[in-house]
This record gives sequence, C-alpha cells and structure tokens, in this order.
Amino acid sequence: MIRGARQIGKTTSVRLFAEKEGLTLIECNLEKKWDFTGLLSLNDPKKIIEAIEFQLNIDIDPKTSLLFFDEVQAHPSLIATLRYFYEELPNYAVIVTGSLLEFTLLEPNFSLPVGRIELYHMNPFSFEEFLAALEKRKALDFIWKYQLTDEIPFIIHENLNQLVRLYCLVGGMPEAITTYKIEANLRDVERVKSGIMDTFILDFNKYAPRANTQLLRTVFESIPNALGKKIIYSNLVPNCKSNDISIAIQQLQLAKLLKKVYNTSANGIPLAAEKNERYFKVIHLDIGLLVTQLSLKPNDLEKVLDLNLINRGDLAEQFIGQQLSFASPSYQEPDLFYWARDRKGATAEVDYVTTSQNHQVLPIEVKSGKTGSMRSLQTMVQEKDIAFAIRFNSDQPSLLSEKRQTPKGEAEYQLLSLPHYLVQQKDRLCASLAKVIQ
Repeated sequence: MIRGARQIGKTTSVRLFAEKEGLTLIECNLEKKWDFTGLLSLNDPKKIIEAIEFQLNIDIDPKTSLLFFDEVQAHPSLIATLRYFYEELPNYAVIVTGSLLEFTLLEPNFSLPVGRIELYHMNPFSFEEFLAALEKRKALDFIWKYQLTDEIPFIIHENLNQLVRLYCLVGGMPEAITTYKIEANLRDVERVKSGIMDTFILDFNKYAPRANTQLLRTVFESIPNALGKKIIYSNLVPNCKSNDISIAIQQLQLAKLLKKVYNTSANGIPLAAEKNERYFKVIHLDIGLLVTQLSLKPNDLEKVLDLNLINRGDLAEQFIGQQLSFASPSYQEPDLFYWARDRKGATAEVDYVTTSQNHQVLPIEVKSGKTGSMRSLQTMVQEKDIAFAIRFNSDQPSLLSEKRQTPKGEAEYQLLSLPHYLVQQKDRLCASLAKVIQ
C-alpha cells in the first residue's frame, strides 16, 4: 500500500515499476465504475480475480502480472480483503494506492490487516531526486563524493546554491518537474503548480462528511504566513473556535498537505518520548507549492543569494525540514521535532532536533551570520550538555570548536556549518567527521 498526497506520482510509479520489471499491469481505478466492486467486501480474492478477468476479457497470470488497485479510498473494503489475498493467493502481486487513505484508516469501524500489508509513504521529489530528474549528473556526483576535507571551488558552490533556489521555485511535484524539464520555462511551471493547488482545494469536499471546507481553505491559505512559528490558533484564524481550527489542521495533515513539527524537551532519545502535542509548528507538503502560495517570483530568489534571508528565513527552514523528513525509510512515517524554552525574558528556540547516527540528540539550526547570533542554539547546547550541532546556510562548509559551560562543567562544543545543498549528506558527513575526531 502506497500512501501519500494527491499528484505526487503514486500511479505513475507503479506503472513505471511494472514496465521496468516486465510485468503485465492490471490497473483498476476504483473511482471508476466496475462490475466487480460489489465483491470487494466479501473477502474472497478468487472471485474478485475471476470477475476482473471476465470484465477485461483477460487471463491474470500470477507469474507475470501485477494487480493494481488505484484510488482505493473509493472502496475501502478492499483494504481488509487484502489480508485474504496474502493468505489465500500469496503468489499474486498486488499494489494499492490512494490519495486520502488516512481518513479511511482512522475510521473507528475500520481494521487494517496488520502484518499482511507492507505500507510505504511517498513524498514529493527530494532535492537530490530533483537533480537526478533534471539529469544534473555532475552536481549529484560532486554532492555524493564530497568530503569535509575537500575545498569547494567558488563556481561549483554558487552553481549548487543556484540549483537549490531552482528547486525552491519548481518544487518536488512530478508534473512541475516534468514541465520544467520539457519547457525550461518557470511561467509554465507556475501554471502547473497553481493547478495542483486548485485540485487540493477542490478535494476539501472529500475530507469528511462534516468537513468545514471554507475553514479548511482559510487555514490552508494561512499556513505560509505561519511557517517557522509555533501555531497559535487565534493568530491563524481570528474569531474562530480553537477546536475547529485544530480539526482543520488535523485534516490537512491527514491529506499530507502539511506536516506538524512537534516540540520536544530533547533530554534524550527517542525524541518522541518527550514530544508535546499541544505545541507544534508546521511545514508545507512541497516547497515549490509554498513559493506559489507566497507569490514569490524568480527575481525574488535571485536578488537575495542567501536562501536564509528570503521571507524571514522561512523558505530555508521549509527546505531543510522537507529534506529531513525524506531521510526516514519509506516504510516509516517521518517525524520532525524542534526544541523551545518559553520563559519570561529568556525564550529560546532551535529549528529542528533529530538523532545522530551514534544515538545522540542533534540540534539543527537554519541561520545565517556569525555564530554569536545563534543564542538559542548556544542555550540548548549548554542546558542539555550537547557536544555537536549543525547549522545550514548558503556559505561554504566550516567547523567551529569552542568551550561551553554546561551543567557538568566546561565541555567542548562543535558546530558544523553546511550549505543547504548538502542536507541529504548530513549523516554521511557527520559519520566521517566522527572518525576524524576519534
């Protein structure tokens, strides 16, 4: 079962997979009318296959065929029936996809056949996948092979920063990337992204029987101005009940149009053990769609070469958060966290907190300027006795080592600064740095 937002390429991926593997694809879009849909709730996969063969006038050979049910949310009873495909017809390959599956999976009378279905979460294209789609082989090769001891030539550094800005403008939605690859025209890309946004809004009527579509639209359109900030319902939609706004945000999250970034105390791992579900920020499904919502133009990004300075730094925070969420395995729902201290006269906030490969709390800031301006990060490092942190900006990589006073006394603290384009190489570079330090 492939889960994900609408128009991120689930159906196309299945078709490409079948073609690559030389399989005959038996595709059934369940939003269309089929004679066999009445059989889906009978938990009898043999009858379902016989009915499909009869209607399509074909033979489905389990050795050479891939049975594909698209838009399964239209007939959710099939999901429960997948258990019987697994138990009674295990030699048949079956894939199901859907755009609003999360609403179905949360219904109280619905039971997911645990252990019988492999669940996969699909996202828009990451930055490196974007480069691969545009056939930027040299750029990818450089990113993949880069070591912290290497000097990055200025022209390569600036070219990679420019590709980051291009990714922000185009985004990771497949249709937008395809349009740019064919037309190389950002105006055409903007038209495509606007169409995708319109589709999302039209989908609001499908979210739930009693969904407040007008409130959903209002909240969705308010998200760009709320990026990077703790969500306060009264600021998001004034004169509206907090519970109604909370429901709207939850529905947008279920539709994968936004993702919550939860506050965590970050005293240790797992970070989720100390998350506070009352306090959260949000990031958008896709940075390209966010740029469309913000009405940012290509010139807006080209005038300010430092991504961290665009739109108060919110765009860079979205970029890093989106790439961090892609780091999770496809079978795992990604979690994002941030740290904040809210004391009168002594507030502090670190953009993201994740876990390092050696199972330590790893703070991540998305900031420009000198390290002296990073007081929140310094506060967290001191309070939590953290020895290593990462900062993302548009500059060349650098490593700062200095002493910090912690609750346990004086300790050495290291700050690794990386350019945005190396975000997906974070774990590899941190591991190599750890070896050098040892």
